[in-house]
Amino acid sequence: MNLVKLSLALSIAAARGGAHDAPASAGYTTTSDDEAKTTQRDEVALDVEGGVRHHVAASKSSHALQALATTESDVASPDISGVSMRCRFCGAHLAWKHHYQHLPDESKAHAKNTRTETSLGEHGEVVYFDNPAGVEFELASFQHSDGVPSDAYTQQDTFFDSYNWRALACPRCAKHVGWKFTHVLHDQCMADTQRQLHKPAVPSGKKGSKTKLAALVDAAFADKSCYAMSNGWWSYQHCYKSDITQFHLEPDGVKANEWSLGHFSDNKSTDTEIAHHFTGGQHCDENGKLRSTTVKYVCCPEQQDIVVDTIEEPSLCTYLMRVCVPQLCQSKPKIPDVLDKKIEKACAQTLVDHQKPTSPSFLPLFYTLVWPDTIAEDSPELTWTHSLSTVTSIIGR
Repeated sequence: MNLVKLSLALSIAAARGGAHDAPASAGYTTTSDDEAKTTQRDEVALDVEGGVRHHVAASKSSHALQALATTESDVASPDISGVSMRCRFCGAHLAWKHHYQHLPDESKAHAKNTRTETSLGEHGEVVYFDNPAGVEFELASFQHSDGVPSDAYTQQDTFFDSYNWRALACPRCAKHVGWKFTHVLHDQCMADTQRQLHKPAVPSGKKGSKTKLAALVDAAFADKSCYAMSNGWWSYQHCYKSDITQFHLEPDGVKANEWSLGHFSDNKSTDTEIAHHFTGGQHCDENGKLRSTTVKYVCCPEQQDIVVDTIEEPSLCTYLMRVCVPQLCQSKPKIPDVLDKKIEKACAQTLVDHQKPTSPSFLPLFYTLVWPDTIAEDSPELTWTHSLSTVTSIIGR
């Protein structure tokens, strides 16, 4: 724990001497129907590189994707004057405090509780949710995040009605730090626009990269295929392309109460992520289904050896396991798709512009960070780090 704390402090001390790239504020606004009729708007066509190919006048009856003209905020220098929200595990930048996003009351129907968090501003709050397994999460929401969202998304067991969710990982240590939530209408807009541009709905990455990543993982498990982790009373064992088991380890080393969490059944990998699916595990009394597990193989810079890092239960008897594979650190980090970012921004603005003042407002997309796993640079907990400085040379005697 002390090593994690020191690593976090050194990361923050080093960051104070440099600049951070920060996305511009979303600047969401609403427009009434009457204003929309009188405001001259342009429909834009994006080329395959994400640039504006041509403008045409937008008709009142057109349902094509609309985007605002470039504003001063689009071309302004990145804002590096804010307070950084950082990963408690490694100190990586996750979001800017001034990008805190207050959630509309209508969207918090499933929240079990809320509390005021003055460090996030006048209207700052942390919202409490329970997942289907009864695990409590304290979430703070932001307009933007530098966390890396998963490619796959789902609406199953979502905390927010009408929103899909993607798991959000730290860009440095790959720990789970929160979720990205996108309204179903926003994802539909994204899919429709990508289809019109003849682009797959999920970015495929560089051709052949999935094969290369898979080869790295296969080689990593060539000499040893099974690894276990202890998590309190229970221990979990992962055997590569074989099975996942849960058991209690007695003091004499005997395995007791051993349950299957699934047998290898499917390769769910993409060009940017290696993931395996294990199905047909122990019968689950709670829902009558067989237990299943999805295993994601990730790069963990802090780990020198293969380890079973975490296991979660996002929904009843359905598990998500994270296995650190050092060999994956040899591959380059995922680069956000420029075209997807442009489409995402245009879809968000279009949805906001078409909201009616008489209807409940909603956010096209937002990010939530797990509050206990996040720390602000100006937190009283980090006062002692202010005296730290980066050593750039060693002077001999």
